[in-house]
Amino acid sequence: MKKKVTFFVSYAHRNKSLVNGFLEKLVDVLEPSKKHDYSLWKDTALVIGEDWEAQIIEARDKCDFGLLLISPAFLASKFITEKELPTFVTGEKPSIPVMLNLIDFGRHDLKGLEKKQIFRLDYEGFKEPRAYVDCKKQRRDTFVLELFKAIEDKLA
Repeated sequence: MKKKVTFFVSYAHRNKSLVNGFLEKLVDVLEPSKKHDYSLWKDTALVIGEDWEAQIIEARDKCDFGLLLISPAFLASKFITEKELPTFVTGEKPSIPVMLNLIDFGRHDLKGLEKKQIFRLDYEGFKEPRAYVDCKKQRRDTFVLELFKAIEDKLA
């Protein structure tokens, strides 16, 4: 029997179209997992007419891990950096930081993530590991598959 795993997706709304494409690919890869029954929570699950912040905090607190989709807009978001990120940076909840969009490790304030290993695709022929946005179509599929493997290994 598969173990149920819920993950909380933290992302910047300015990256919405990129995030939606990324998550579509990721869900397709997670679905046939032999070990886990994955369920994602993101803010599209907010119930209209209810306290949106309370719903986000509850989902964050109930998740098995946070999937942190890092970009400059993510790092600039006051809500993310004050309400979501501290729970994952302190280790209160496990996290899987993923470089969605390019960041400058030396010049951007990583809000505590500088101590975490951030997933990027390190592929034969690349001079350096790449963010999701830096990958062309076929490599985006590889990016997601390699991320799946890293998630499965982390949960093992």
